[in-house]
Amino acid sequence: MGEDEEVLAEGLPEPAGMVIAPSVGDLPGGYQYGVTRYADIILREAFPNRFRDLQAVLTEFRIDLDELTRGGGSRATHTIRFDSLLQDRGWGKRNITISRMIDERMIHSTRGHEIDMFAPGTAEEDYPGVAVEMEWNNKDPFFDRDLLNFAALHREGALAVGVIVTRGPTLQRYIGPVIKTGRTAGSKKFGTSTTHWDKIIPRINLGGGGECPIIVVGIEPSRINGFEKIEDAFNDHRTLW
Repeated sequence: MGEDEEVLAEGLPEPAGMVIAPSVGDLPGGYQYGVTRYADIILREAFPNRFRDLQAVLTEFRIDLDELTRGGGSRATHTIRFDSLLQDRGWGKRNITISRMIDERMIHSTRGHEIDMFAPGTAEEDYPGVAVEMEWNNKDPFFDRDLLNFAALHREGALAVGVIVTRGPTLQRYIGPVIKTGRTAGSKKFGTSTTHWDKIIPRINLGGGGECPIIVVGIEPSRINGFEKIEDAFNDHRTLW
């Protein structure tokens, strides 16, 4: 690329599908946010009740230190609690089936992956709705599954906005090397190949999620009760179990 082309490229706006900072200013603190395709504006203006739900849940949600160091093997208690806060506001699990017909004859019917938390767009119409998936500490290909599901459901008119909540970049930087899975040569509990901010952003920027407007919420240290112990261990090059 020549010198003039580089200047031109720098002056171009970000492509619509790239993750950028939100335009909406009244989002709760303690999180890193990224949006595509004006997802934050769509959610606030077209689905104000759902926007207020998400505001309230993110404001209330916190994680205790012992929840981070507790042994694995089941769904994290704070993930269950996050979903429960949405359930209290009328959200719930949802499977959506997409069918195609030609000349009134069914060609195929496909059931999408179950959405962790889904809310109808309005009291009168379920679709398009809003979906929230929390990917706290799964293998990172789970992001591909979520983004593929969001893209398909948005394309068919079932989904207006998809939200993915995961570990934020600063939180991951601290807990990655500090928290292990066992006391004797344990491996990292929150490894780089699990679901966190730095794994999902490149996927979306490369086209994951298709044309679905997406909000990514990264949980950061100020949402962790007792984070000071993690910070001390990090600075002292110690580990916590």
